Amino acid sequence: MDTTYDLTLMPAAAALAVACTMTAAVLDHRHGHIPNAVTYPCLLAGFMLAAVSGGLAGIGLAFAGLLAAGMIFFVAFAAGSCGGGDVKLMAALGAILGLWPAIDVTLASLMVGGVIAVFSMARRVQWGVLLRTVGLFALLLPAGFRDAASVLKPRETHHTVRFGVAAALGLLWCLFMPGFTPLSLVR
Repeated sequence: MDTTYDLTLMPAAAALAVACTMTAAVLDHRHGHIPNAVTYPCLLAGFMLAAVSGGLAGIGLAFAGLLAAGMIFFVAFAAGSCGGGDVKLMAALGAILGLWPAIDVTLASLMVGGVIAVFSMARRVQWGVLLRTVGLFALLLPAGFRDAASVLKPRETHHTVRFGVAAALGLLWCLFMPGFTPLSLVR
């Protein structure tokens, strides 16, 4: 199965995808959500572009891209791990880019989102509290794991990754480093 693609051969799709993700990234970063006024027109434009450039086969690839990019986010949305705007943004990107580029951009975006999440968590850590807790855990460990684990009380806080930003950075990664994308590394 050939997974190669070249986004430079699809300038209209690449430009539309960049416009869509950059708009979503700015709005997501500033307001914490991606509005339907961004995602629905991008989704529609993706299908229209696919129909014009590839006919029925293009529409099929756009639909396959929509499913490939949107399905993982739909599952995450159902589990409460992401917002509906994230799902619609990735589905729109899938429709714009088609199957293989959508998979690649999705993987790149997930990787970027993971890095953003790690830095976000590290920035929020109270290092003194963490060191005291780990020290107490280590001191109590000889008494048994259950007793030691009792000092590890998770603090429930709700922090999210602004996935619009991760999607934009993942798309730019695939556009500007085509030889170093997730799919190119497994070929």
